[in-house]
Amino acid sequence: MSNTLVELRQQIDEIDKALLDLVKMRLNLSHEVIAAKTADSPVYRPAREALLMQKLLLQLNGEFEKEVISKLWRLLLAASVHSQRPDFKIVSLSGLEDFTNQFSVGFLKFEICQTEEELITNLSNNKADIAFLPYKHLSKISKFLGEETGLYLNHKLDDVAIICKNTPEETGSDVSVFKDINLPFSNIIEKQGFALNSDDKHVFIGGWVNI
Repeated sequence: MSNTLVELRQQIDEIDKALLDLVKMRLNLSHEVIAAKTADSPVYRPAREALLMQKLLLQLNGEFEKEVISKLWRLLLAASVHSQRPDFKIVSLSGLEDFTNQFSVGFLKFEICQTEEELITNLSNNKADIAFLPYKHLSKISKFLGEETGLYLNHKLDDVAIICKNTPEETGSDVSVFKDINLPFSNIIEKQGFALNSDDKHVFIGGWVNI
């Protein structure tokens, strides 16, 4: 075996050890976050995750590198949510099984629902923490979203709407989403920027990070 190959393998071993130490450190910090958070603080913050992934991926050039990092950080983020709330649960509309599996990566519980109404019922009755459905179906549930219910669109990821029981966070790269107050199943209205305020025609139902 050449000296060069031995040296390369030694370098890989050293990197593996460093990675292990850093992952352990990150997991320990997740436990400290639990103690620092207030009882009503969300454990899953879609906007923060979106910005984090953008920051990481902008440092990479190759598509393979981006895929590896996306999957690795998806695993770390799901593990962090699980460590903070082991019973965290997702409800997802039928047809999004692959997306939900990739998102949960074996750490987060999920249930597949057959209808949008079933999805919203589970979320409203505290039987789930977040809900997934195709973004193009958002108008079908818009009447259930907004200040009256406390359910909001928090992000759009791969054309999947992420519905949570907390208002979206402002990031500086936001698209605000509204529904027409007079039309229960109207098309949604998107406006650039972060705007929580409703008016006499439009009701704020959430937003997503435009990155």
